[in-house]
Amino acid sequence: MTAEEGDGGAETAERRLDDSDEVLYRQVHPQWIADGEPSSQAFKPTKKDEGMLSIAVGTKTTAEKAFLHHAQVLKLASGGTWAVTVGEVAAVELSSFEQPLENSRAHGFIDFRAHGRRAMESKAKLLVAKARDRGCMYQPTG
Repeated sequence: MTAEEGDGGAETAERRLDDSDEVLYRQVHPQWIADGEPSSQAFKPTKKDEGMLSIAVGTKTTAEKAFLHHAQVLKLASGGTWAVTVGEVAAVELSSFEQPLENSRAHGFIDFRAHGRRAMESKAKLLVAKARDRGCMYQPTG
């Protein structure tokens, strides 16, 4: 059983991530990819996210496993895995948290809850620029 599959005993408590080099994987919906690059929408929470942008914590999974979990276990669309680091998130005055879920032990989130729509948009643009610079971490072939 992989960490992404869960073991039924997952804790739901969140823990702030503080290792600035820790990688945070973000699945990007195919509609948010143009010319092979994610749009800023990929790093901006939607209304249903309630200010908590889901990510997978790099010490708990890999870019490929995060993609496979998203697509096969959660049955959600993804055009690929992009990433930012805890330090990059902190540089735009956001925090990141580990929040294991029963069906997703590697789950975490970037916390946008204290920010309004305009701030979310500007911070998302800064994060997506970092992710684009890093390049796609995993994309399915074929």
